[in-house]
Amino acid sequence: MVGPSKLALAAALAIAPAALTNDAVRAEVDRLVASIGSARHLTYHGTLPLRVLDRPEAAREAERLNDQADADPTAATDAELLRRLGLAAPPRDQEDPGASPRYDAVTGRLWVPSFVPLEAQKVALAHEVAHAAADQRFSFRRLMEIGADGRSRLNGDARRARLAVVEGDAMLTGLELLDPRETFLGAHELTALAARLRAAGNDPAGGWTAELAGFTHVDGLLFVARARAHHPWSTVDALWTDPPSSTEQILHPEKYESCEAPVTVDPSLLPPLPGLGAPGTTEVAGELMIRAWLASAWAPEVAARAAAGWGGDRAALYSTGPQAAPDGGAPSAALSWLTVWDDAGEADDFAHAAGLVLQRMAEADDQTGTLATSLAPPATAPPGTAQLRQPGRGDAPSETSRPDGVVFSSGGGLFGLARRADAVALLIAAPEGSEPSLDAMLNAVRRGGEVNRRPASHPRPAALPGCLRRDRAGGSE
Repeated sequence: MVGPSKLALAAALAIAPAALTNDAVRAEVDRLVASIGSARHLTYHGTLPLRVLDRPEAAREAERLNDQADADPTAATDAELLRRLGLAAPPRDQEDPGASPRYDAVTGRLWVPSFVPLEAQKVALAHEVAHAAADQRFSFRRLMEIGADGRSRLNGDARRARLAVVEGDAMLTGLELLDPRETFLGAHELTALAARLRAAGNDPAGGWTAELAGFTHVDGLLFVARARAHHPWSTVDALWTDPPSSTEQILHPEKYESCEAPVTVDPSLLPPLPGLGAPGTTEVAGELMIRAWLASAWAPEVAARAAAGWGGDRAALYSTGPQAAPDGGAPSAALSWLTVWDDAGEADDFAHAAGLVLQRMAEADDQTGTLATSLAPPATAPPGTAQLRQPGRGDAPSETSRPDGVVFSSGGGLFGLARRADAVALLIAAPEGSEPSLDAMLNAVRRGGEVNRRPASHPRPAALPGCLRRDRAGGSE
């Protein structure tokens, strides 16, 4: 949940009384368990295990949980995709690790810092207790489709969508405790609340970390609250058993309601690259990550519009090869990426916006010799009217126009895209000689055998066959 500011937390710590006792924390947690059971109709059976930690213990526990998350192979793939898109997260803030309560879904235990007054962590504590109750009822492992090997069977975009349900439910539960009359569920009130939450959680550094936090907590809240606004809590419960399949469905809830599923782009459509061979692994970026990537060179509202027509995608990551690491030490940044859009107009909007991002990535690569993680300030022109800025420096990458796109060649490789109909293929930091791969990806889509296309979204169907959500809403079940 969006936590207190650093200054507010510092003030709370400065006036903190003696360390919290187990008895005091147990009494508060048991009270919250009962309150959440009553307000959310989510009973926690038994006694919620907890540990009260002093500052050194809390720091070690925070580090352990972070290491546990980093060790997840699916998280590692996500992190590598972000790096290659220039969206690598900044180092974690270590100013006061462990200063907030946290529910550990692996052990089913809640840990609480003893050095922060209960009053100062009451809201965050309610959020974490709500997580514990939801986990016991619905199972995080089941929702995230985590197998016996500890790996999620979901692609990255689907994992982010389901995480938004987890956080959105806990946020909604906390608001229910604060306002049992549910006045916050009014359309105007909820919009104003979302704006305040985004402002409170705004990170001056911006970037992917802030984007993801805002998505899971604020967009997740809006998605879950939309289900709750006119229906009982059982409608929210149903989100756990019939969850969204993409970040697109969270950002555009009407697509969830109409069962507008993502286009499945088969990994076999991603080509081998010269000197690198076949992809080492592939991942789905999704609308949220595409929006964040475009926002590295465009104003947020422009990036959101250009990403809104997303239909599906698949990005390929390549292992380090001789052309990718001429000095023998730099990791590969090569990426091929095939995206499919709702229609040709949406694909064209994305291609215009993506072209500027690629140009700036190529320019930054020429200047630094490495893929940039911080690009130029956002542009403001709408994607339909964007013109690629002509290089103005002697060391700028060379630009080659194609009838269907553009390619920039820099010291670090090729950055380019090509569009045909509703598909856009991209290359990032690819080895020289990779340009034919753009055509290979688009030709594979044109053959149509490996792309599971959904019905056209314009006009959107009133109900797709077998859409149980729409059937339930219409009372046909």
